[in-house]
Amino acid sequence: MDLSAGYETGGGQGSGNGAGNGAGNGAGGGAGSGAQDSGGDEGSGPGAAPVVDPLAFVRDDFTVNCIPGSPCDPNLVVRVSDLVNFQPAAPSQTMEPGGWSVAGLPSNFIASASVHSRTGALLGYPAEVRFTPVGYRWTYGDGAQASTDSGGATWAALGLPEFSRTATSHTFARPGSYAVVVAVVYSAVYRFAGLAWRPVEGTLAISASPLGVIVGDAQTVLVNRECTAHPAGPGC
Repeated sequence: MDLSAGYETGGGQGSGNGAGNGAGNGAGGGAGSGAQDSGGDEGSGPGAAPVVDPLAFVRDDFTVNCIPGSPCDPNLVVRVSDLVNFQPAAPSQTMEPGGWSVAGLPSNFIASASVHSRTGALLGYPAEVRFTPVGYRWTYGDGAQASTDSGGATWAALGLPEFSRTATSHTFARPGSYAVVVAVVYSAVYRFAGLAWRPVEGTLAISASPLGVIVGDAQTVLVNRECTAHPAGPGC
């Protein structure tokens, strides 16, 4: 910051005196006096409005000039591309059943992220950035993708039986090995020391490590009794 002290004194006032006397030679006498004039430059008197620099602040007769792009700049815009020194946390990721699934049946995927803060240098100044999860993006490895508002929950927490559809479930059509990746979408706010929180323009997506899924094929067969009692039966 450029800190400079200064003050202004009122200026532009002017005054003038003019007087004239005249006397007649007749019986009567006459006297005259000129009027007093005063004047000043228009717009520079005590009542004139000063020109104000929007990035200059006057405090206790000191004028503080704010450098554009610095923390005191009221028009400063911070974008997610400016957060190069701040690394938000990646989400955790699990699934049901654990690591495997059946083609044609839903698999339940669960991701988790929370509000957290990071400190570092922002545009060259010490700052704090707070990240808030606002959404999740899923890539299932079979060409399908999805976006959800939440990271989901287990079947037990939702009160559902296994292989039920949920807001974060996915059904693989064919057997195979797949890598499922979830990314949490963060919004952010920032603040410099002693100042209020201000929004960061844009959102930021951080991915979790890929989750491997083995998808198998299940078939049902009809038998006339349990295989333990009749091992030679159809399907045993």
